[in-house]
Parts: sequence; C-alpha cells; structure tokens
Amino acid sequence: MSSFNDLMNHPKLSFQPQADGSTHAIFKMNGWGSDVICRYWKVDNPGRSDAFRYELETINGAGGTYSHVSEHGCKIAIVRHLIGARLIDIAEDNGHLDDRNRAELVQIEAARAEPSGPPKIGDFVIMPDGTRERCCNATKFGMQTASGGSFNVMRCGTAIFSGGLNKPRLWEYFKPTSGIERGRFWFFSHGIPGAGRAVICYLPCRVFRLEPFTMNEDQARAHPMAQHYAKVWGEGQREHLEAIAKIATGAA
Repeated sequence: MSSFNDLMNHPKLSFQPQADGSTHAIFKMNGWGSDVICRYWKVDNPGRSDAFRYELETINGAGGTYSHVSEHGCKIAIVRHLIGARLIDIAEDNGHLDDRNRAELVQIEAARAEPSGPPKIGDFVIMPDGTRERCCNATKFGMQTASGGSFNVMRCGTAIFSGGLNKPRLWEYFKPTSGIERGRFWFFSHGIPGAGRAVICYLPCRVFRLEPFTMNEDQARAHPMAQHYAKVWGEGQREHLEAIAKIATGAA
C-alpha cells in the first residue's frame, strides 16, 4: 500500500453504512483492545456549511468532530488520524512505496542532503527543556518550530509545513549536532496531485539544539533584527526597544 487512497483498503479498516445515514469507519483491533470507530455523515444544510461532518475517536488526546466538503475528504481525515495514532503503521524504511515512488524519494533525499548550514524545514530541534520539535518555517532572522503538523516535501527537497507554529527564534540559537533522525513527510504519489494521493515517507533529518544566549546592549542594537526594527518602526520606538530587549535577554 502506498497512498491514502490505497490505505482506505487496509485489511483492518472497513466503512459500514448505518441506519441513521452515517457511515462508521471501523478499525479492527483483533483483540488488542476495543475496535476504533470513527464516523461521518452528510449535513442537510447545503450552501451554508461543509456538506459533511466527521467524528474521530479520541486516541491519546487526539480526536473530535470536524467538517469537510466531501465524503472522500472525511475518509482521508480518518486514515490520517489512524496513521497519527500509529494504528496504521508506516514503516520508516519506506518499504510500502512502489517503484515509481521509490525513485521519486531518491531524488528528494538527494536534493535535501546537506551536511552543514542552517536548519531546513523538517529538521529536528532539541528545545531547552529537553522536548523535541521540528523546524517548520524560515523567517528573515530565524526559524519557527512546531511539535506537530504535516510536512509536504517536493522533488527539489523543499518542504512546506501545515499546522500550528511556535514563535520564531534567531538563527544563531540553532546549534548543529552530529545526530540524524528520520522525519515523516509526504508527497503526491507518482508526482500527480489529487485528493488522497498523499504518500507518507521518512527522510533523514539533521538534529539541532536550541541554545539561546544573551548579549550586551551594544551587541543587541547592532543585530540585524534590531536594525530592521529601527528602520521599520523608527529608532527608539517601542517596537525597536522591545526587539533590543529580546535580543539582549536571549528571548528573540
């Protein structure tokens, strides 16, 4: 199996219509606990909201009720939920990929290979409190991180993040380590965009440590970020002074 569309035919997953008009997506646990049941149904409110609602059974704190414009989109969301809960296992060796997608992945991995330089979208970061996050959005002066979300990787090696972002931190705070970890990404099967055509893969990612540090006021004022704020907001304005304070205290 490869794409989300393929995973809808997972041997443990079935879609069963119910008498009330809803459809139950039942994932068989085969004795390892109760079966997981998600469901979706059509909303009789055309033109005023999405045509469908779907309910994800809560697993490890993730779940809830959401909406989508199509039945197919509800099924994709359910499959994604089961993958996130690790009930549908995606092997980190990418053994689930067919030959065409393997060839695509070879190009992607080669494009992302970079033994040095600043972090890329998808790389891992060990935060000061020991938790692990991933780089998700490069800004002019630094990088934003996230603890979850989805990473779409393209043939050129560039990744695009979807999800909630934390505040950006200065590039200087990201210190490279010798560690390499495999991170989860996705791309369109056979390079053809379309609903349900996402293929999950794992790629080697560099590991950084976030190590904020302080500066004296002169150093903070000379930092490109402080100079930018002075140019945009004006020398000595509140925004400029706040930027200097953040840089000086290691909070930028």
